[in-house]
Amino acid sequence: MSDESLLHPAPEEIERRPLSTASRVLLGGPVALVTSSWRGRPNVMPLAWHMPVSADPPLLAIAIEQSRYSIDVINHSEEFVLNFPKRPLLHHVQYLGAISGEQIDKLEAAQMNYFGAARVTAPLIEGCAAWIECGVRHQLPFGDHVLYIAEVLAVHVDPASFDEHWRTETGDDRPLLFLGGQTYSTLDRAQEARAPRDLDAPERVLAERMAEELELTAEAKERRAELRARLEDEVARGNVVDIDDLAEEIDLDEADRLDLSSGIALGDVDEG
Repeated sequence: MSDESLLHPAPEEIERRPLSTASRVLLGGPVALVTSSWRGRPNVMPLAWHMPVSADPPLLAIAIEQSRYSIDVINHSEEFVLNFPKRPLLHHVQYLGAISGEQIDKLEAAQMNYFGAARVTAPLIEGCAAWIECGVRHQLPFGDHVLYIAEVLAVHVDPASFDEHWRTETGDDRPLLFLGGQTYSTLDRAQEARAPRDLDAPERVLAERMAEELELTAEAKERRAELRARLEDEVARGNVVDIDDLAEEIDLDEADRLDLSSGIALGDVDEG
């Protein structure tokens, strides 16, 4: 234990976790489907460990567990594509991570359509929000993973999902974010940060803006509770409910599904 931890102990609610938790803490970005191909045989695997490493030249890094069949394919072809799936491909992503492409064609098994790339032989999967074609420049084994440093050769985006950054208001066009295990999320909303100006007292301005954000969060929760109560009342009465009108303010994800069996729901509501 360091002297600093004795002088300034952590708050009581802070928990100590195993070292393996670090990889989960670093998760939360868009999951990618890595496609590769060798001798006319395509392969695909989901990947959460990826990051940019250089802007000029444009380079990125991916880390793949050493037992994966994709290692062999990428080592031979020295290229791959990062496909960033949209929300409707949630279950495809999980399925593709549970099977090996060594004996079967995973794209065919999952009935996924694809199209040709501009610079590489690996396929681009339909139903994705963006695609990055890559050529391998370096590979290094680290622990139980292999790190690939790759040059970006081409980038494609669906404007419904990405303009200058990921869009948050586009429903099913949003990318999937991987949280670990079988848990995923999607982008909720974009917020613009406001840094203090040069003449401001930063500690005062930052404290005020933190209080402002917390107040807005509380108001949003109250607003959501009011709308939810009203919706439940309408459903209980057997009235017509238009889900699309409330989609921006009431979260109707699978984990928080309202019982709409008594009323008539209009709009885009998934079936169970």
